[in-house]
Amino acid sequence: MAHLIVRDGPLRGRRFEIEFGDVTIGRENTVVLIEGDGEVSRSHAVVRTSDGGIEVEDLGSTNGTFVNERRISEPTELSSGDIVRVGQTRLDVVAEEDPNKTMVSGVVDPPTQQHSPPAPPAPPASDEPIAEPAEPRPETESGPGPHVDELPLPSSRRMEEAPDAPPDPQTRQPTSELPSRTKGGALQRAGSARRTLLVVAGILLLALIGYALVTLVADGVPSRPDYVASVNEVCDERMPRVDGLNNGRARNTNRAAAAVDVLVSEIEELERPEGNEREINRFVATFSNVRDGLEDLNVSQTANNNRRAQEAERKLTQTVARFEDASRNLGTTRCTFEQ
Repeated sequence: MAHLIVRDGPLRGRRFEIEFGDVTIGRENTVVLIEGDGEVSRSHAVVRTSDGGIEVEDLGSTNGTFVNERRISEPTELSSGDIVRVGQTRLDVVAEEDPNKTMVSGVVDPPTQQHSPPAPPAPPASDEPIAEPAEPRPETESGPGPHVDELPLPSSRRMEEAPDAPPDPQTRQPTSELPSRTKGGALQRAGSARRTLLVVAGILLLALIGYALVTLVADGVPSRPDYVASVNEVCDERMPRVDGLNNGRARNTNRAAAAVDVLVSEIEELERPEGNEREINRFVATFSNVRDGLEDLNVSQTANNNRRAQEAERKLTQTVARFEDASRNLGTTRCTFEQ
């Protein structure tokens, strides 16, 4: 009787008899239905009897059929102990010649009680002691050897010998594989304390690196007071040059527009602090509007268009007022047109 025994997957341990017909292997409508193995074809291979033996044949599968890890291209005879592999699934071939034995993966089950040989008949009971057969005495050149009543068995000789001395703990080689006992009574392998120290050291190193990066980034971003001080420093040098906004002279108005344009450009190049975008944007935007208003007033004055000049001057006055308010909110007291 021959069997296929599945080694892997959900069918592990299942046994399929080959004598009762072809044993097909695949993923759909087969005797050995293998699910979850993407390398197995729908109809992958077949195992059948052939001329008193058994053989396996690949049915045109995509990934092939292997016998003892060799891919087959034609029907191949199988023997007990061979391994058939389809995809990632392996099947053991077991051919049992003796019905009293069942071999699975090289293990032979003992014969059952039904087929056990009959026990020898017990000798008839007798009150007389049974004489032991006399052992022949060894002969020497001078005559028969000495009589030996009983030879000690090896086990009895070992019992008489002194037990081996326990190993000296000072000479025994330490090993990292042996467990050591901690204070709490729990067992741990030697070397785990070192691994724990390495992990803690790694965490501390990462923390130090993160702190250094945060400190480096924080040092590069100015605070709000530092930014305000930088803006005041820029305005302290250039605001006195802004003169003659409302005296009706185009030359002074043009010069004031050019000075404000330089101020706005230098302030926009300063690095800004975090969390003050709204106030800073309003300050810079209103300062830019003042520059645009000065340029518009300069154009109207140059063209001697009094009506347009008056309208431009009115708008400029409103724009300067909005700028002054934004400057006070931000704290840039040196950036002001008020004297």
